[in-house]
Amino acid sequence: MSIWRASLLVNFALLGCVSSSPRPAAAPPPNYGPYPPNYGPAPTGYSNASGQYPVQTQPPIGTTNPQQPLPTAAPGVGQPNLDPPPFYGFDPISSGTLQFLNNRSTQVVGELIANLDAATQGRVRNIPIVYDPNNSEVNAYASCTQSGKAAVTVTNGLELVAAHLAEAQAVDELYGSRRVDDYIQLVAQNQKQGQMVVSPPPGFYSSAQLADQRKQSREQQVFDEEIGFVLGHELAHHYLNHLPCTSILPLDAAEIGQVVTSAVPMFNQPYESAADVGGINNVLRTGAQRAGYHFTEGGALLTMRFFAGLDQASPVDIFTFERTHPPPSVREPVIRTAAQVFRSTSNFHWPWGG
Repeated sequence: MSIWRASLLVNFALLGCVSSSPRPAAAPPPNYGPYPPNYGPAPTGYSNASGQYPVQTQPPIGTTNPQQPLPTAAPGVGQPNLDPPPFYGFDPISSGTLQFLNNRSTQVVGELIANLDAATQGRVRNIPIVYDPNNSEVNAYASCTQSGKAAVTVTNGLELVAAHLAEAQAVDELYGSRRVDDYIQLVAQNQKQGQMVVSPPPGFYSSAQLADQRKQSREQQVFDEEIGFVLGHELAHHYLNHLPCTSILPLDAAEIGQVVTSAVPMFNQPYESAADVGGINNVLRTGAQRAGYHFTEGGALLTMRFFAGLDQASPVDIFTFERTHPPPSVREPVIRTAAQVFRSTSNFHWPWGG
């Protein structure tokens, strides 16, 4: 792969390259009640709703928004508040705006690293985060380049799935629907290899649901929890010494191309469980230190619910993630147990008094 082609293939973000001032918080309405500690099956009683995406304000799924550049967080600068939409009436989670999703992911990683102990931070501070533009593949992985440099990669496809799940979860909590289950079935029945990840079609949500500001705030929280667990897990592989590379240096274009095309490691079950524990501890510790919404393990469990649903609905692995990580049936108990141990040993309490 040529250096020129590799540079075109990857939107590469090195934590610490760019800093920006925090944007003002978009506070949820006063009557937005407490959130459940995890995202189990939604309540029954969903009746199909009709409605269309507001075409005038929603760009196509998976595109960037050229009207409003979005900031990138500096490493270790925790921003617990929710970003308001780039402009009124625009929902970047619902629309799958990749620039926004990449920046949110970078911001969350900065928070995660900031809440590691000093020695552990030294192993992952400024680690290159490669945003693979492949929007037909769902995967994330820690890896080493041939020259021994450490990296963490996440595909745009994974970020899009996380955004769609976050929106569905927010709607389910607010309206008592089963849109998460419906979205999982939609993907299981319609996803084709090499095609962009399936997105909710027009009419999947009602117009009122799409415009609900509570939904727009909640889905950002859920997305942050999902991506926080995924990338916290991959960071843990590096600081737990599961890979031989220790060099935290920028990657050149050829190395970026190598990471994207050939550096996906096969999983080792003990290492995967250890990384799940490390990732959940990192997410919950970060959440406990936040001034705003406190992260829970819910995003991790929602991610497991998605892949468990695909396993049940399809006899073949739809995404690479299912072949490079242990099955959800193994990971979910580890995640739940790690969260319980964290709360029992750290004087952690749910923000709503549970």
